[in-house]
Amino acid sequence: MNNLKIRTKITLWFSVVIILVSAISFAVILTISRNAIYTDVQETLKAIVSENIDEIEYYSSLDGKELEFGDQYISYDDGFLEIDDDYLNVSQGVHSCLYDENGELLYGENLIGAPIAQKDSVFEYKFNGTKYYVYNVIPEGDNLEGLTLQGVINEDANKTVLTTIVNLSLLILPIIDLIAIIGCYILSNRIVRPVRKIINSAEEISDGDDLSKRIELPKSHDEIYQLGDTFNKMFARLEKSFMEERQFTADISHELRTPVTTILAQSELSLEKDRTKEEYKDSLSVIKRQSTKMKNMVESMLRLSRLECQEKLKNIDKINLSLLLEEICFERKISDEKNITLENDIREDIFINGDEDMIEILINNLISNAYRYTEENGSVFVSLYQTDENVILSVKDTGIGIEKENLERIFDRFFQENKARNNDDLKYSTGLGLSTVKAIADLHGAHINVESEVGKGSEFKVFFKKI
Repeated sequence: MNNLKIRTKITLWFSVVIILVSAISFAVILTISRNAIYTDVQETLKAIVSENIDEIEYYSSLDGKELEFGDQYISYDDGFLEIDDDYLNVSQGVHSCLYDENGELLYGENLIGAPIAQKDSVFEYKFNGTKYYVYNVIPEGDNLEGLTLQGVINEDANKTVLTTIVNLSLLILPIIDLIAIIGCYILSNRIVRPVRKIINSAEEISDGDDLSKRIELPKSHDEIYQLGDTFNKMFARLEKSFMEERQFTADISHELRTPVTTILAQSELSLEKDRTKEEYKDSLSVIKRQSTKMKNMVESMLRLSRLECQEKLKNIDKINLSLLLEEICFERKISDEKNITLENDIREDIFINGDEDMIEILINNLISNAYRYTEENGSVFVSLYQTDENVILSVKDTGIGIEKENLERIFDRFFQENKARNNDDLKYSTGLGLSTVKAIADLHGAHINVESEVGKGSEFKVFFKKI
């Protein structure tokens, strides 16, 4: 069963259900028809007996009475009973018999010998294994009180009708079932056809090298459309991930090539011939500097990879962001890099929930980035405040600014503007600082807004959730 195709499963399940429904319907039809027919048999019995009872009259003498052709006259109680010619001994399966007060048969044919004691209600009576309905009524009129008119009918009197209903049901219901099952198969095939197209398209994309291909979506916006759209979104994310990984590989190769080449060149130069102590010292300084850059880059890459693989924060504490930011700004002021002025406006006792070590890395990276892109004697302004919904950390500089078309790329790994690459103060940057900032912000449910103007500086705002 598990290996069957969906349309086959749907058809099989539908077939079982429709056959079960038909069987139940047949049982209901049979029960209702049987009850209706038996009710009709009893109503017929009562109606025929009521009609016949009106055709019986008593006469004390027949002298002077005009005898009608077809009427029957029976001697009874010093007089005569007239049985009109409209009286029917047998009608619609009902046999009528007239008895006197002693139970003697006066008129008609006694079929089963049913008792006459029970009056004015239909009752069941079995004779030779067959069930009959019996109805006894006392005629109304002078000198008729001692008489009993009995009607008898076989319960299967209308069996032909029931047989016809059963036969028609057994003929029609299977035909309906067959039509429904064929219709279900055709419909399920039409339903599954778009799914097959999605499968074929997905296999083509999976087997091929072009992840830019997409599944052709149906016109109707139903579940099949949603399935195809979900696959397309998944392929779009995969394509983006592969492109990012490909770009990452190319970038890291490019970034590591320079320090590795420099280290090899300095090593070969130092080994070519004997050098002076100062020359060896200069070569070792270059090697150390490039090795330090590689070490920082590898550490930044490992940190960023761990952040990007982490789905949620492991250590969440209530952080006094005001106090943490003041400490970081104080340490930066002491360093006095490039005579850059660091000013701050930090509101007191502002708290957020998060990982304090990560938040410290985020702040340091933002401030370091501001220092790195700010020329000598420039200024950096750090502020912290809160609104009704957010805690806002702002780092603003008077640096070189960012080109408008590059604003969306600044958080990409290893991205640096060309003018930044040509800046001697930036040539040892790993290009991973802002990527790390973005990853940490995402883990904390924060978002970052960047405003920049070339030649005037940039401002980074991080919006944390207020607690």
